[in-house]
Amino acid sequence: MGKRNHTGHRVGEWHGRAKMSSAQVASMRADYIPHVFGLTKVAKKHNCPRSTARDICTYATRSAD
Repeated sequence: MGKRNHTGHRVGEWHGRAKMSSAQVASMRADYIPHVFGLTKVAKKHNCPRSTARDICTYATRSAD
């Protein structure tokens, strides 16, 4: 059984609509260095939209990972 939030719903890579694994999310966050290796470069490296990279790196989404 995967991770669940405080209400019992699946979160992270165990959510049915997740497109990235927790390892990929951790890698994106590790790669992101403001003004050095920015969001556009992170998005290109991980083959995702810049807005997705922004949301993951700023913890707007996937905050449980």
